[in-house]
Amino acid sequence: MKSLRIARRWPAVAMLALLVLSPLASAAGKKAPPKAFARAELPTGFVVGSGTPALALEVAVAEGQVVSWSPAAQGPGNLRATRSGDETQTMLTVSSDLPVAVKFDLYLSLDGEHFTYTSTCGLTPGISSFEMWQQPVLAFAMGNPRTVPSGRVACD
Repeated sequence: MKSLRIARRWPAVAMLALLVLSPLASAAGKKAPPKAFARAELPTGFVVGSGTPALALEVAVAEGQVVSWSPAAQGPGNLRATRSGDETQTMLTVSSDLPVAVKFDLYLSLDGEHFTYTSTCGLTPGISSFEMWQQPVLAFAMGNPRTVPSGRVACD
């Protein structure tokens, strides 16, 4: 009798396990960016600077996907971040000339040597994004641009 009750409940138990474990499995598949780097450990291709003049990346897109990126050698690049603010707060305005929505990794440094990951919002074509901190930021590191679904403005 007991085995018959367990057999009847098995589909419900299996369904519950799938509902609970599926989000965990998909979250485990997402690779979160490292939280901190020393300046010398920043990944290759990140542009580093104060934001004045603008940080600029040259991003190549093919078939709706980022295929390569590097710091813009000369000129404004097609993904830019420009600093403004004062001694008590820092604002970074990010803009893009890309035909697709992008997300990028951004690290900030209070001393110019130690960089900490900070959240950013997806950047929709033709719309600027504003990031703000209630403290003076000495330097930024920006890189790893990637496409996101258009209109995805999640900030993480």
